[in-house]
Amino acid sequence: MHLDPAPDAVAARRADIDAKQAAVAPVLAAMGVEAVLLFMPAHVAWFTAGLSARGLVSDSDRPGVYTNGRARWLVCSNADTHRLFDEELDGLGFQLKEWQWEAGRADLLAHLTAGRQVAADRPYPNTPMANDRLRPLLRVLSPFERRQYAGLGAAVVHAVEATARNLAAGDTEEEVAGHLAHRLLRHGVEPAAASVTGGGRGAKYRRAGYGPTPVSGTVVVQGTGQRAGLFATCSRTVSFGPAPPAVRLAHDLAVRQAAALRSLTAPDATVGSVGQAARAVLAGTPHEFDWRLSPPGYGAGRFAAEELRRGGAEEPLAAGMAVVWQPRVGPAACVDTLVVTGAEPEVVTPPEDWPVRRLAVRGGPPHDIPDILVRDD
Repeated sequence: MHLDPAPDAVAARRADIDAKQAAVAPVLAAMGVEAVLLFMPAHVAWFTAGLSARGLVSDSDRPGVYTNGRARWLVCSNADTHRLFDEELDGLGFQLKEWQWEAGRADLLAHLTAGRQVAADRPYPNTPMANDRLRPLLRVLSPFERRQYAGLGAAVVHAVEATARNLAAGDTEEEVAGHLAHRLLRHGVEPAAASVTGGGRGAKYRRAGYGPTPVSGTVVVQGTGQRAGLFATCSRTVSFGPAPPAVRLAHDLAVRQAAALRSLTAPDATVGSVGQAARAVLAGTPHEFDWRLSPPGYGAGRFAAEELRRGGAEEPLAAGMAVVWQPRVGPAACVDTLVVTGAEPEVVTPPEDWPVRRLAVRGGPPHDIPDILVRDD
């Protein structure tokens, strides 16, 4: 949401949209079509540099974008037009193609595609799909998006760390997840996913979510937040008193794996190859085969979690792509979001007010990995 933005912010966002419109033009030419219709939320948020539909919206009523590579139009219901132009798109160069809510959008889409060769990101009769050609464009974050992403990451870190610092022994995982969601919403971030594991539940369930179990001992709080169509994830671990030796061992291994994963994050690497190399940390330990229980990471950015394999083949990382590394060892987890660069990766979710372990891998630069926060209460 973009209420009363400063003029320079509007100009920067409009320049980002202009660049994306120009990037779509060769895609249309390669497909032999005149225009493209975008309705997938990730595609719309990407092209508009952050537009999001609000309220309860059916899939057939979602706003979209129509562009021929030279001009752009918002395609939406009259129920949404006023807010979208007031709060989301003012001054950004969009024209309007509107349907009346009682009639639905089918007639408008028929009008837009009649006698034209138009691609889309949703299946329509006799309409080629543009998704695979758009995918590389969405993955690489622009400088404007990188600035947005840094702000989102800071907000997610603040919410996760504040929640972990203030949870009380005996709170249920559901209550802790509720506190996390509240903190995210207060900073204009939409909660996309949460995981709270205490009492060793994380050792049993790698995708644990949260439940009615009261937390005690060592607790891992993980959150994913969304703003302007971008997603960032991190976790932090808190312990009521010193962590038991088995938990400390598992966390130390996860920290070392996190440092190894970061040190190997580079263009042309893959999630699979980086994850396989980081397995060496677990060799000869009680957790030697924990890597089999969950993937080491996944793509992020315009998606909360994106599988980076297609047809069984690993897709290479590229500079500007976002990735979440999530080493999970026993009950421990060290989860953070990074952006791949040509040099060291940029950490989108660096610790704000949290103890860290500083590790260097094979003489490389040090990495600050969140440690366990020990509370005495």
